[in-house]
Amino acid sequence: MIRITSGTFRSRLLKTPDSTLTKPTMDKVRLGVFSAIADRVNNAYVLDLFAGCGSYGFEALSRGAKSATFVDKGYEQVQCIKSNANNLNVNVSVHMRDVLSFLNETSEKYDLIFVDPPYKLNCYNEVVDLILKRNLLTDNGIIVLESEDILSLDETKFAKVKMYKYGLAKAYILRK
Repeated sequence: MIRITSGTFRSRLLKTPDSTLTKPTMDKVRLGVFSAIADRVNNAYVLDLFAGCGSYGFEALSRGAKSATFVDKGYEQVQCIKSNANNLNVNVSVHMRDVLSFLNETSEKYDLIFVDPPYKLNCYNEVVDLILKRNLLTDNGIIVLESEDILSLDETKFAKVKMYKYGLAKAYILRK
């Protein structure tokens, strides 16, 4: 179990999958990320990709986001997200899908997109390129990437790119 760090649901616990395939984002990483993007969370439409237990999306909802969409292809992860939504009494959209197929088929636009795949799955550039190609990020939108490795990103596609280190975790904030 992990906890929501701030907002309406502060200190509420989120159930996490009993799987070694997921790695819930640590509190200190979420605190740092949300401090960096605080100006864009209120009333935001949020997309949480490779959602796991949904910690990024639920944290955003707790801090005033308007809606959250969660995408994960794992059955246990999707059930965990649904259970967390039920426990928090929030209405969310949950898709048990491969992230790339979801991105190829959706036409929704999002203000905040969280990309937190399993660290060994090196798909960051492919996901970011698809988000931009399909125009799924609103003007002034933000993509947050969480990785264990230093990423090689095409920074010319964004107005501002910032990387924060939290132990082994690195969080990239890509502002359109």
